[in-house]
Amino acid sequence: MHEILVIFKKDVRRLWWQIGAMLAMSVAVGVLDARRAMAQPGVPEGLLNMALPLLWACLVAQAILGEPLVGDREFWMTRPYRWARLLGAKALFAVLFVQLPSLLTDAAILAARGYNVPDALPALLVQQLLLAGGLTLPAMALAVVVSNVTQFVVGIPLLLASLAVGVAFRRTFPMVYVFHNRTGGALSLTLLAVAAVSVVFLQYRGRRTMLARILAVAAAAGVVLLIVLFSGPMTFSMSMAQFPAAGTHLNMTLLPPDPHLHHGPYSRRVYVELPVRVAGIPESHRAFALAISMEISAASGVRYVHNPPRDDFDVGLMETDAGFSRLSVAMSRAAYDRIKDSRVTISGAAGFELYRLGRKVGVSIGESRQVTPRMHCSCTYDEGRYDSAYLSVFCDSPFRQGLLANIRVEEKSRVHLWPQFAGIRTNGSPSPLVAWLSPLERRQESYGVVMLPNQTVSDVLEDPPISIVPQYLAGYATATFQATDIDLREYSK
Repeated sequence: MHEILVIFKKDVRRLWWQIGAMLAMSVAVGVLDARRAMAQPGVPEGLLNMALPLLWACLVAQAILGEPLVGDREFWMTRPYRWARLLGAKALFAVLFVQLPSLLTDAAILAARGYNVPDALPALLVQQLLLAGGLTLPAMALAVVVSNVTQFVVGIPLLLASLAVGVAFRRTFPMVYVFHNRTGGALSLTLLAVAAVSVVFLQYRGRRTMLARILAVAAAAGVVLLIVLFSGPMTFSMSMAQFPAAGTHLNMTLLPPDPHLHHGPYSRRVYVELPVRVAGIPESHRAFALAISMEISAASGVRYVHNPPRDDFDVGLMETDAGFSRLSVAMSRAAYDRIKDSRVTISGAAGFELYRLGRKVGVSIGESRQVTPRMHCSCTYDEGRYDSAYLSVFCDSPFRQGLLANIRVEEKSRVHLWPQFAGIRTNGSPSPLVAWLSPLERRQESYGVVMLPNQTVSDVLEDPPISIVPQYLAGYATATFQATDIDLREYSK
């Protein structure tokens, strides 16, 4: 233990000013994050969220490269260093100057936002595991297979890619990002972490550089393969196997044409919208379509399939409302012309994510309240100087699915509303406005309010004006559909 502390103190003395800069940046990130009452971070916070991980990675690399492991002419090899103690000193440095500052900053942010830190401990530990698997361990692995800091800097894009895997895993609203299924993200992060630990062990135990480099490249290829596998139909199948909606049996039927839907040619596509009814959704639940496969076969023998990776046409299933939805199909003009004069059979299957609705909670203007134990929300009203007034709802949560809720505006009389920033989230804004280090998931929705000259906000909106209905994941279910003898021209007029 004495030798570990001697090496550790030597690294701290050598890197004291970088450590001080890192601690100052961590404090700045914590202050900006704790004071932010909107989903999208400002430019200073966004830039710090990009710079701090790079500084952490470079700190770890500089500590390790104080005793480089590549080559056989380094001065430290003439000293009585035992590899396990040298590795212990570098691991202690990474824990105290990467993981610990991150944990303390996250805890301070949650406390400042009114959350009970012990209750949020599971979320904090997950955040630490993601940081370790997505950045700290890969940075150590990269540092032990290069001979100097310059070579390490060249490999920084690989570290950013590994960090992106961890960020994608903790997203609140799936399917928009790399992984929908948590298993896919967990497997990728586990592969990164195990490979990184193996590379570090190989180098410190026997300095087997070539084998370590081959293992690192193989791990990177494995992560890419997992991303491909878990971004397709396999994703929903695994979700369904892990968490089926008990006692729920869904069925879809095609309804007659609706002239009010969007139809006909547009640009290079022909759009066909097929109204459908989804039966079997409990009244206390909401359903969101996550995956769909579909086939259109004509009597003439022509057959089109939408089942990734084969996509002969584009198809989407809109959000269900009171058991009704619509299939939106977009085909090329040439493909549509081949089957428009034939009777067709449409068949397929759709995968749904079901949510149980909780108790409705009202939020008044200027109020900040705890909607659920895992979500805090506030409502603000801005009259605006030059245009319409704005009603904004802001929610945050330290948990991955803590923000799932239906937000609506309660109107007293007819008032014109339109969404301005529906569903902006902390980790979804474009670079450099990212906050991927934040322990909070954030959601913000704003509505423009147009009133008559003699009206006030109390004349047009109820008190409280915002109703929030929490949603709790109830499981996954599938529904099949088939309709024969269909004339697509009736649905595309």
